[in-house]
Amino acid sequence: AEAKALKVKIGVAKRSLKELASYEKEIIDQSAKIQKMKDDGRDSHDIKQQEEVLKEANVCVVDARKRSDAALQELQKLVDSDGDSLAEKCPTDLEEAKTILAANPIAE
Repeated sequence: AEAKALKVKIGVAKRSLKELASYEKEIIDQSAKIQKMKDDGRDSHDIKQQEEVLKEANVCVVDARKRSDAALQELQKLVDSDGDSLAEKCPTDLEEAKTILAANPIAE
């Protein structure tokens, strides 16, 4: 059961981190698009619409960050509590979990 739980938690963490990265990229792209529109002297109404899209993306990032932090905390909890038995049952998954946790420090 622990091995399966570890696989599930790894999947959730990877998926939520991927989603977070996607939203962060969207913010960068959207900011560049808005700046280009301003530089090109585009209609202020069009620019305002794009700024609304950017605001929504910012809200999504906050939400995605909360979800990814929660997923990482759950993964960390499992590794901390069942690390020894997981090392015997599924050492590769445990290593993957530790790699994910090391690469993504949880925001306090």
